[in-house]
Amino acid sequence: MTGQGQADLDLVGRYLARRDPGADTEPADVLVLCGSAVLASVDVVADLWRRGVAPTIVVTGGVGHSTSYLRAAVAHAVDDVPIAGRSEAAVLGELLARAGVPADAVRLEEEATNCGENARFTLDLLGPGPGTLLVLQDPTMQRRTHASFEHLGARVRSWAPLVPIAAARAGVWSEERFRSLVLGEVRRLRDDEHGYGPRGAGFIGHVDVPGDVLAAADRLAAAHPGSVRAAVTDSGQP
Repeated sequence: MTGQGQADLDLVGRYLARRDPGADTEPADVLVLCGSAVLASVDVVADLWRRGVAPTIVVTGGVGHSTSYLRAAVAHAVDDVPIAGRSEAAVLGELLARAGVPADAVRLEEEATNCGENARFTLDLLGPGPGTLLVLQDPTMQRRTHASFEHLGARVRSWAPLVPIAAARAGVWSEERFRSLVLGEVRRLRDDEHGYGPRGAGFIGHVDVPGDVLAAADRLAAAHPGSVRAAVTDSGQP
């Protein structure tokens, strides 16, 4: 990939990996860990819990279209964790236990299969008045997940578990998969007939995507047309 292409990937990746200033130190009521194959998120959530940022962790994730990536990542990186037939939340909950987080600090939501359901089912589990939520997600989906919680009226902060510039991406995604993910995310965030905003599917509120991010995504899409993922599928919100 050209130097411009790497710079564009870094720019789009930084934008998608939303980190609200102070979110990793300011008190919250609940930490929400969304299921993904980015196993670094487990250590980040465990550290936030140990530092007293929030007393409770909700792990959300059932069995969806990306669960196979989580199972593969766990099988490669961790010994003796059962993965077959288990939800993302159950697998990540076990990893949190191995990281020293006690079971009574963790609640599992095992039905969600996409970002919108992560938000909706987590809020259903918590019930009225859940307080401030600190949400962690796959960095490529962090901004959309934040928008999904906001769309449902939640008071939410974001802290992506890592910022996926080139050095941080190594070993987490192949370049091809990362490029496909970020281009699909920008397409979803655009508030037009192809996106998830009010002018499209209506899954999230309006998101102002900066012009330099849109330009970078357009250059990447033009250079790699096969990497552009469809934004909306027949099954709903991927």
